[in-house]
Amino acid sequence: MEKDILEVQRNHLHNILKEVGSHALDQVMESFKIVYTYDAISLEGQNRIPFEDVKKLIERKTLLEYSEREQKEVLNHLKTFEKVINMLDHKEHLTEDKLKDLHEMIVDGIFQGGVYRNVNIQMMGSTHQPTDHAKVYDRMHKLFSSLDTTTFETPLEEAVYIHATLAKIHPFLDGNGRLARIVLNYYLMKANYLPISIPIRLKETYIEKLEIFKSEKNIAPLKTFFEKLLIERYEVVISALEISK
Repeated sequence: MEKDILEVQRNHLHNILKEVGSHALDQVMESFKIVYTYDAISLEGQNRIPFEDVKKLIERKTLLEYSEREQKEVLNHLKTFEKVINMLDHKEHLTEDKLKDLHEMIVDGIFQGGVYRNVNIQMMGSTHQPTDHAKVYDRMHKLFSSLDTTTFETPLEEAVYIHATLAKIHPFLDGNGRLARIVLNYYLMKANYLPISIPIRLKETYIEKLEIFKSEKNIAPLKTFFEKLLIERYEVVISALEISK
């Protein structure tokens, strides 16, 4: 049922864009980038920059009242998401090496990115132990190799699977969550869906569904979670564009 609603909404948006033009969606995307960046840094729980100041920082490129790291996290995330959009515009395939490049952009100026961790870690509040560091290279290689041979029911299922598997492996020391959510949107947009963001109010629900996948290999709850977010996103965008008609 949710799948049918999603496809109806996607077709509806396509028809609206025929009337208002693709530039209208570009304007929506610019606003989304700010919300998405704020949500991304807020979900980590360590960045204290509020939404209005995230907007100012993106405009001014610097806000002296916040630490250099906090500012870099905001600007790096925006830059990385824009890089993904550029990749899609040029029909670039997301390879393992390009994934490392994206991670390097996310943590640029904070620590060395693009390098898989060489130590074991424990996630606070999680009952799942991330992949042993000695197996990270192999698991990541298998993930990307399997994408060419695995058949997914829908593009959404593929996007959620890759996102969840990256989160489970946790290949880098830091920045894994932001990277995994950017990769989710890469695959959604590649399949001509809208990108989505996870608001801070849904953080616990998101983690709960992700933990189910990590411990039980059951992707259904997480897929349903993202499907609902995607439907809500379409409702917001469609309403905004219909008002502007």
